[in-house]
Amino acid sequence: MDIGERLFSLRQKTQESLQEVADKVGVSKAHVWELEKGRSKNPSFELVRKLAAHYGVGIDVLTGEAAEPRADELQIERIHRGLDKLTKRDREIVEQMIDAMKQKNPEGTQ
Repeated sequence: MDIGERLFSLRQKTQESLQEVADKVGVSKAHVWELEKGRSKNPSFELVRKLAAHYGVGIDVLTGEAAEPRADELQIERIHRGLDKLTKRDREIVEQMIDAMKQKNPEGTQ
């Protein structure tokens, strides 16, 4: 699996559009599409770094040196991303909500 296929797979798992990914990493939708289709084979290191950060994975995942996370692992990473920007009180509220949900469903099943 090449970097384009991995980018496509990650985008499918996160259920994002090409435009959403493009907006978040600061490139055009067409450029993301070209990367996914393998038509742009040499993305800049900075862009690879931004894409890895966006998906919450290491660069080694994009290069194929590490396993790609499952969709639920990517979702958990997205939930955690940005919590540090919340106020202490808001983080406490989020933590209380998570604790309440865990008690409601202790097995962690759907």
